[in-house]
Amino acid sequence: MKVLYDHQSFSGAKYGGVARYFYDLMHNLKFHQKVDVDLGLLFSNNDYLKNADIQKVIPFTFFLGYAKTNMMFSHINRAFSAFKVLRQDFDIFHPTYFKDYFLPFLGEKPFVITHHDVIPEKFPTQYAALDGFDKAQKQKILDKAAKIIAVSENTKKDLLEIFNIAPEKIEVIYHSTHFATYKPSVDFDIATPKKYLLYIGNRENYKNFNFFVKSIASLLIQDEDLYLVCGGNGKFSEVEKNLFANLNVTNKIIHQEIANDDVLYRLYQKAIGFVYPSLYEGFGIPILEAFACGCPVILSDCSCFPEVAREAALYFKPDDEKHIAHQVEQLLNNAELRLDLIQKGYHRLKDFSPEITAKKTLEVYKSVLIKR
Repeated sequence: MKVLYDHQSFSGAKYGGVARYFYDLMHNLKFHQKVDVDLGLLFSNNDYLKNADIQKVIPFTFFLGYAKTNMMFSHINRAFSAFKVLRQDFDIFHPTYFKDYFLPFLGEKPFVITHHDVIPEKFPTQYAALDGFDKAQKQKILDKAAKIIAVSENTKKDLLEIFNIAPEKIEVIYHSTHFATYKPSVDFDIATPKKYLLYIGNRENYKNFNFFVKSIASLLIQDEDLYLVCGGNGKFSEVEKNLFANLNVTNKIIHQEIANDDVLYRLYQKAIGFVYPSLYEGFGIPILEAFACGCPVILSDCSCFPEVAREAALYFKPDDEKHIAHQVEQLLNNAELRLDLIQKGYHRLKDFSPEITAKKTLEVYKSVLIKR
């Protein structure tokens, strides 16, 4: 079997959950399932592809400015992907996002699409203008796909509510994390506070970050040793800085750049707990990353989180300041609870692995080919 993937998630993304998902999937299919994997990509700065084990790509520099350079190489990569599709030298096509450029070239070849979340549909005022978001285009892709992979039962439920799709067309295959087997160099370390809660990634809108900070501000003030470390997604905005100042916690909240997986692993490993206050996620890969690093997890009690973490996390109501503060305080003050969550996290992690994800995805591919 030969599977063709396209450029969309790799053209302009150095890191990111979707690109990581597709890299891990291709890697495991190629090296563990002996599937012939092809990638319609010429130019990329993606960190996961740098060792060229999937395919050699050409890195590029931003000589026209970030946006213009990204757009230029994205158009080149799209043309290359279209050429790959037009050649028809594959059995299954798996586009990595929802641009429909490939449909005129696909012919009778089947394709499978992975749907990670319905954030643009649930939060349209914030995301309707994003490049690539077009509900009608997405509906067309979903209609024409031979199979749709949803990354959680919660995402499948959302797909059924928002798009007109037959339930039997959707297969649920969970995400995984390479952190399950990853270990940084023994001598690698980063400077962090001795006691901190960890927040990872985007902090805008539905992520509920500002509300979470308001909820725990009193805890940060009361405990002079406690900090909140925010990993990745750029430095704090002026709005965030003003919020911190008004709450008198400016010196208790730290931004940490994440240069590589070693840094991220150590951030989880050294934290007293990982917090995920988001109002909605399709899956929540950082939950698995925290499990793998032996970091206690505390989550919103909504969306896919209870499905993913089950009893291996402590939960709070994301719109209740007092409940958030209470649950975080429980985590901070109860070493036995933290140890119990760590052990449950390790156990829950066994249900998620790149190998499991690849095997189940391969079953989907085979089912599509059998029906032809």
